[in-house]
Amino acid sequence: MATLWILGHQCSTNQPWFNEINKEKDTILLIEARSRSTWQSYHKQKLVLIFSIMRHFKEELEDQGYKVDYRKADSFEDGITKHCNQYKTKELLVHMPSDDRMRKAINKWAKDADVEVKKKEEGGFLIERDEWKDLLPDGEKWQLDKVYRELRKRFDILLTEDKKPIGGKWSYDADNRKKPKKGTSFEEPKWVKPDKITKEVIKDVEENYGDHYGETDSFAYPVTAKQAEKALDHFIEKRLSTFGDYQDAMLVDDPFVSHSLLSSSINANLLDPLEVIKKVEQAYHDDKAPLNAVEGFIRQLLGWREYIRGVYIRLMPKYKNVNELNHKRDLPEFYWTADTKMTCMKQSVGAVVEHGYSHHIQRLMVLGNFANLAGISPQQVSDWFNEMYVDAYDWVVLPNVLGMALHADGGVMSTKPYVSSGNYINKMSHYCGDCAYNVKEKYGEDACPFHALYWDFLERHEKKFRDNPRMKMVYKHVDNRSKEDEKKQKETVKLTFERMEKGEL
Repeated sequence: MATLWILGHQCSTNQPWFNEINKEKDTILLIEARSRSTWQSYHKQKLVLIFSIMRHFKEELEDQGYKVDYRKADSFEDGITKHCNQYKTKELLVHMPSDDRMRKAINKWAKDADVEVKKKEEGGFLIERDEWKDLLPDGEKWQLDKVYRELRKRFDILLTEDKKPIGGKWSYDADNRKKPKKGTSFEEPKWVKPDKITKEVIKDVEENYGDHYGETDSFAYPVTAKQAEKALDHFIEKRLSTFGDYQDAMLVDDPFVSHSLLSSSINANLLDPLEVIKKVEQAYHDDKAPLNAVEGFIRQLLGWREYIRGVYIRLMPKYKNVNELNHKRDLPEFYWTADTKMTCMKQSVGAVVEHGYSHHIQRLMVLGNFANLAGISPQQVSDWFNEMYVDAYDWVVLPNVLGMALHADGGVMSTKPYVSSGNYINKMSHYCGDCAYNVKEKYGEDACPFHALYWDFLERHEKKFRDNPRMKMVYKHVDNRSKEDEKKQKETVKLTFERMEKGEL
């Protein structure tokens, strides 16, 4: 008799071992680990999502005739040991997760286990783990574009009959940077009303993890495959058409704009990524959405999602400790509370507190940008993203945060740091008009903090970036400042850090 142990983000019968499970003899094991140390300081909605998916999956499996042992245990190790003893398990089947820490924990337990542990790589990705040695070879500069084109061809996505990109271009990123006019609104996402099981989970989380950050009142994410499929269909029908133009836009009190909010479902295996890609591609052929929207979405899923997992696989475990810019300042308290006068930060953090979510430009160009300009420890920042986002897993977070957002890897993920003054935020959002700080002011008490911090960042890291071809124009502006402006900027930087340390920014 074998036992298949399923982790909380693997709740799908599409996982590889299900092809070999005998419903009459074998058992599915689901462990709801209760130890506070297991869940660090995870956002309450992240815990609700994981536990609710697991409890719903238990019912689905039983309805399909599987034998299920659903355990609440102090730890995974405790739950597995007690299960194996009770069920006299001979073989334990495991889908090895992408996350490095969990892989090591499983391997360590398996080494001394009294049962035979058989392993397969988890599903939910288009590229097998071993393939990344060839796709991202040693000694070469890794590039998303190269990988993305290869995968488009391999899976025959948005190609003509002669294997050329439909529309003549591989990427329409340049067409996806519009700022909505004031008064523009978007169709609401497909929210899911919590059922009896989810309500019980919410109550459980509030009772056992009540001191964790975040709110549960607004929880409305899919927790079953059927719910996720309905959310995907709604996105394609109602929101995909405007996703392309406005995917980089940021609006006051609308952290979703036209984004799909499907990342939590895809990363938790409620949706198969290739099926999502095919459905979105079909929307273009059916004239339901323009090419820039469809290609932009597919690039995020087929290109970026697969690519960052490849980078994670190739560079771990050393990657988690990178800090090329030697940033050591502590993460400000307002990253957990949204208690700040900066509208962009208040809006972006507020969305995370309320929903465990904000879209990719808020993550990169507001939250990540500020942390980088302020010299925050990259490990503190990546821990925060891991704990606070419902779609966050180690393989997702580390390359995106340490690499893209913070340039802590020295340029593996990007040729230059993604930093900017407040001008970029003003260009792509409606935040600045209602802010306590003036985006038009560079210096002084009322100046946008992003301005002075931006110049300070350039000065601190001049030796690293002055000769970067993509930053030469920026450093010309640094050189052209008057002595008076330089003095004002340094005074403003000092004031900004003083306010931040006092919790008054």
